[in-house]
Amino acid sequence: MGDLLLKKNYILLIVFVCIILSASVKAQDPHFSQFGYTPLQLNPALTGIFNGNIRISNTYRSQWSALGNGYKTMHISFDGTIGKDKMKSNYFGIGGIVVQDKAGSSGFKSTFVQGSLSYTTALDEESENYFALGFQVGLNQNSIDLTKATWDSQWNGETFDPLLSSGETIQLQQYSYIDLNAGVLYYYLPNEYNSFNIGASMSHVGSPNVSFYTLAETPLRRKITVHSSGEINLDKSYQTWIEPKFLVVLQGKQKEILAGGYFKNKVQLKSRYTNYMKEAYIYGGAFYRWDDAVVISARVEFNTLGLGLSYDINTSSLSKFSGSSNAFEITFSYTSNVKRGSRGKSSNSLPRYF
Repeated sequence: MGDLLLKKNYILLIVFVCIILSASVKAQDPHFSQFGYTPLQLNPALTGIFNGNIRISNTYRSQWSALGNGYKTMHISFDGTIGKDKMKSNYFGIGGIVVQDKAGSSGFKSTFVQGSLSYTTALDEESENYFALGFQVGLNQNSIDLTKATWDSQWNGETFDPLLSSGETIQLQQYSYIDLNAGVLYYYLPNEYNSFNIGASMSHVGSPNVSFYTLAETPLRRKITVHSSGEINLDKSYQTWIEPKFLVVLQGKQKEILAGGYFKNKVQLKSRYTNYMKEAYIYGGAFYRWDDAVVISARVEFNTLGLGLSYDINTSSLSKFSGSSNAFEITFSYTSNVKRGSRGKSSNSLPRYF
């Protein structure tokens, strides 16, 4: 019965993806190809939803390095649970996230510092179906170094002359604003070897003003994110899985659609001296960002640690700039273990990441 429901969920997922795959793809906010390993940046409802006590995720992304200084994006988040021991199938998640995005030779920098809170509850007595609601609030900051910027009016016919007037009237080189995000998540756990989830979030709920001019109004458009993933076991020995994933991001006129998945394999590592068996997981996969790039990704997990690498191969018109739009991304994670059976099904059936 559980496997049948899981298959039905994926039929609905495929239909949904086919409906939305008609749009072009571009994005405004910082984004990651390994989006499943930046959970709090993806959806605040994912806070505290993992198999463990504490989770730390760290990601670095470099893109468009041949176009000026390109984009350099750094992400770190941490989260944990409150009340899972006592509340069993109903619990709170709490965490925090810091994202910094640097772009271009003018030193434009965006910094997001946010706290995250979620509540998760089981929808049935069997604790197979769950619903989660999450919120984030934080203080974000944008800044620019005008001493590094050049303007058309500073071109003297042969070179840029920084002594010439720029003719610009930018009053602010740095400003901060309060931001609010919210999200929901449904996930299904038929057993500890299979799972399915689908969620949605809205970022920049209040459309804060992000203008560098004191008297101007430039609202930051709300961002809608829809995402889904799952783990499907392929063999009776529980050694092999496939993990399909997809992501849709809508922000103003900009869209991003990313779909693909991982092939996951468990490797048994035996101690030479104690015969104690340890497990490691190796992932390999590929994704396609619609009208933009092919993403090749690999990951390894051993005990509490995880390391992931990905490379974006650009397929858009930007590829003619000597590969300038290709991107490299690395993720590092730590997830503290929970002993099997110590917290019941609601904890031990969860994967480390959705």
